[in-house]
Amino acid sequence: MEFIGDKLKKGNFISSFNYAVQGIVSVLKTEKNMKFHYLAALAVIILSLFFRISSTEFMLMLFAIVLVVFAEMMNTAIERTVDLVVQDYNPIAKYIKDVSAGAVLITAINAIVCGYLIFFYRFSSVGDLLLFKIKNADNHLAFVALILVVILTIGGKFLLAKRNGGTYFQGGAISGHSGIAFCGATIISMVSENSLITVASFGLALLVAEARVEGGIHKKSEVIAGAIVGICVAIFVFKVIG
Repeated sequence: MEFIGDKLKKGNFISSFNYAVQGIVSVLKTEKNMKFHYLAALAVIILSLFFRISSTEFMLMLFAIVLVVFAEMMNTAIERTVDLVVQDYNPIAKYIKDVSAGAVLITAINAIVCGYLIFFYRFSSVGDLLLFKIKNADNHLAFVALILVVILTIGGKFLLAKRNGGTYFQGGAISGHSGIAFCGATIISMVSENSLITVASFGLALLVAEARVEGGIHKKSEVIAGAIVGICVAIFVFKVIG
C-alpha cells in the first residue's frame, strides 16, 4: 500500500491521462479487432453526417460504439491477466476467456442492431443521399467535427508518436489541443460570419498552439499539423458535407 501511495504522489494529473491514452493506443496497436472497431466507428460517425440523425439517435449510436470499444479493452485486459497467471492449459482460464469474448460479441450485436434501426430505413431511398444536401443543425455538425478531430489525432499518434518522440497524451506526432482549438475557431468563423469574432477565435487558437510549443510539449511542426487537421475537418464537415 505504501508503494502504491508513493507512486500516486509522484504522478500528476497529466501523467494519469497519459497512461490512459497509452492503454488505448496499446490495444489499438496489438489487437486486430480493435483496429476494426476504430475504423468502423470512424466510418459510422462520418456516415451519420449524410442523414438527418436526431440527437437521441446519435447519442444511442455513440453509446453503442463506446460500449463495444470498452468491452474489447476489458476482454484484452482479462486475457492478458489470465495469460500472465496461467501458463498451462486450464479449463477455468478457458472459461474466463470465453465469457469475456462472449461479452464483446453481445456488445457488437447490440451495435449492429442499433445501426440497423438508425440507418436501414434511410438507406431504403439511396436517391435521397445522392440528390439532396445534408440539413443538419450546426451544433450537431460541430460536435461531430470535434469528435473526428480527436479520432484522427489518436490515429496520428498511433502511426507517428513513437517515431517522433513524446508520449501518447503529451507530445507526439500531432497536437490534439491545437487541432481542437483550430477546429473550434474555424467552426465559430463559419457559423458567426463576423470578422471580429473570427479574428478573436483564431487568436485564442494561436495562443493554445503557442502555449504547447512554449511549454516544450510539442514541436512547431506538430502544432501546425494539428491546426491543419482541425481546420480541414471543420471545412469538410461544414462546407463539403453540411
